[in-house]
Amino acid sequence: MTWAVYSLYGLMGLSLYRLFAGPSLYDRLIAVHLVSAEAILLLCVHAIRAGRPFYLDVAMLAALLSFVETIAFARMRPRRRGEKA
Repeated sequence: MTWAVYSLYGLMGLSLYRLFAGPSLYDRLIAVHLVSAEAILLLCVHAIRAGRPFYLDVAMLAALLSFVETIAFARMRPRRRGEKA
């Protein structure tokens, strides 16, 4: 199980690099979503290792907040001229 944790931390490091070095706003947004998904997976792995199902509830709440963030960004993105809502 430790290989899963180490690989998730490695992937999170790569995602954080893309977050800070991303050339565009959309690259950074995808990196934020990827980091949040990896954090949710880390919470799930920790819940299994520790035997505490409470962390699964926290992971579900984090996933819901990540989804709301995606919807908010889609609604607030800058519109191009002539584009309908």
